[in-house]
Amino acid sequence: MVGTITPTTVEGCDITAAPAAATTAAQLEALTGAITITDACTPDAQLRVSYSDASAGTCPIVITRTYTVTDLCDNSVQIVHTINVDDTQAPVVVGTITPTTVEGCDITAAPAAATTAAQLEALTGAITITDACTPDAQLRVSYSDASAGTCPIVITRTYTVTDLCDNAFRLSILLMLTIPRLL
Repeated sequence: MVGTITPTTVEGCDITAAPAAATTAAQLEALTGAITITDACTPDAQLRVSYSDASAGTCPIVITRTYTVTDLCDNSVQIVHTINVDDTQAPVVVGTITPTTVEGCDITAAPAAATTAAQLEALTGAITITDACTPDAQLRVSYSDASAGTCPIVITRTYTVTDLCDNAFRLSILLMLTIPRLL
């Protein structure tokens, strides 16, 4: 065997996203890269191809697929194919959060920020949050506030929803704080 197989990267959540393994010499030679398989005594169609997979990591999951090509006299050679399974897709947020108006004298009157995907989905408006690989309960929610003005005080609260592979989606909501009038 001469040559190498080009590493492969696929979008996915787990090792099941890896491409099917080659089971013949012709399939091995068809993989990306440039390998040639020849044997002095055994025709390519009679060469036995087996493989084993070992995986490590999470983002990406790196699969080391080791192929063994064996001829009719049990002589063999190995070639390694590296497969990266990676989640590169950010969580998807559909819908909008309704701007909120509250009465108060300063920014401490703003409602508490949501800290989970479920709390975000429960805010006034209609949003749904999904991620291909990370369950909602494991999505990380963070926020930052920026305020402007005095009457009203306008707070722009920006939420960031991050999955387990650090892909993030940002959405903003306006909070209007109206100052009560003295009678």
